Amino acid sequence: MPPHDSGSALDAAIDRLYAVFGTVPRPAAIDLCPCCMTEPEAAALLAPVPLRELRTEVLEPYVGDVLLTVGSVADFRYFLPRIFAIACTSGFDWPELEPLFRRLRVAGWTDWAAEEQAAIRGLLQAFWRRTLASGDRDADTVLCAIGNAEDDLRPYLDEWAAALRDPAAAAELRDLLQHSTRLKHGTMRLTNAFWGGREAQVVQWLGGAGVRTAVAEAFAAAESEEAMQALAEVDDLLAVYAP
Repeated sequence: MPPHDSGSALDAAIDRLYAVFGTVPRPAAIDLCPCCMTEPEAAALLAPVPLRELRTEVLEPYVGDVLLTVGSVADFRYFLPRIFAIACTSGFDWPELEPLFRRLRVAGWTDWAAEEQAAIRGLLQAFWRRTLASGDRDADTVLCAIGNAEDDLRPYLDEWAAALRDPAAAAELRDLLQHSTRLKHGTMRLTNAFWGGREAQVVQWLGGAGVRTAVAEAFAAAESEEAMQALAEVDDLLAVYAP
């Protein structure tokens, strides 16, 4: 999927998120620990401003500690579309993706209404496609973030395998193998601490024959020297982990 198409898909997924969660009422108050969020900060967050117009600096004190020492599932659901729209489109380091996406798990999103689950999963899928197509976000970070929300990463890994003929997707896999994996007692480990024991599917995928086949097929179909070079490096790196 070309970058402009993946960007449009992400915009559509964000719009759907706003629409689906649009019936969640604006909270009247925010439970807070005064050491983590002040009353003036809470008042600014609760000001009668359209959700799409809430500024990043107003959300920051809330997002950092939501569902820890600030807020509840009810108010998290209200602010969710704006928070995740910023997270998936800003290109900045705020909010930190892995802890934010884990808040979905903490909030029990897989027990929410089917339409809400579908909207969230649609956003995760569109964000992942955008990451693979553009290379403007670190795939290791984004995949780990999704893994903090989703139990089954196989659809995302299958998408990566199918996209490997594209230079950005191939380069992201090379970078993950170069910078975010290591051997420990002869076994591959992912180094991103936010995985928290949920990386088994990714390790199995990286060490399996399927990804080697996908790399070979992508190399044969690649249309750019850049993609072929990245895929050749991926093949060499995979051989280290699965000789």
